Amino acid sequence: MQCSSVRFGDYDNDGDLDILLTGYAGSGRIAKVYRNTGGSFAEDSCITLPGIFYSSIAFGDFDNEGDLDILISGDSASGKIAKVYRNTGGSFNEDTGTLLPGVNLSSVAFGDYDNDGDLDLVISGNTSSNDKIAKVYKNNGSTFIEDAGINLPGVEYGSVDFGDYDNDGDLDILISGDDGNNLITKMYQNNSGSFAEDTGISLPGIKESSVEFGDY
Repeated sequence: MQCSSVRFGDYDNDGDLDILLTGYAGSGRIAKVYRNTGGSFAEDSCITLPGIFYSSIAFGDFDNEGDLDILISGDSASGKIAKVYRNTGGSFNEDTGTLLPGVNLSSVAFGDYDNDGDLDLVISGNTSSNDKIAKVYKNNGSTFIEDAGINLPGVEYGSVDFGDYDNDGDLDILISGDDGNNLITKMYQNNSGSFAEDTGISLPGIKESSVEFGDY
């Protein structure tokens, strides 16, 4: 596998963690779900997702139905994509009402940045017009709408994550990557749903990267 992404998540609600895997294998682009069968993993061949590489993926229950849905982005055989797949009892159907910009060299994450009880998302990467983007989409209960009031630096070869680093009860954003001029890693503080760079935090600029919050 190369140009890949992997995530754990209990998509079948049986109490153990399964695997979502995307990337380029010897046979080409893949996107596969592997069910945990009690310590080993077997491909769930009933789940069909578009094969992608230069990809990013996330599990999250965006529709609040009690099961994990899937967000994917990357380079497919038909071009750059970003799609949400709704979990319908262990199988997945594309949510065609959600229109996101197709990207590769990408990163995606779910998080409830506006504290309204449902998962929003952030996406970064290189679009089909070769623009570098980083955008936040608000979950309005039925689909995702871009929050045009949030300005983040567009990046490719990057990574994004939500996390409450300042412990004020809302999710902030950490972003890294190549903005076209510089390699960056920046923290954006959530101020009641808007975001401002915390210039007091200095981190090394990086690309082809991964970032994540955690209390180590």
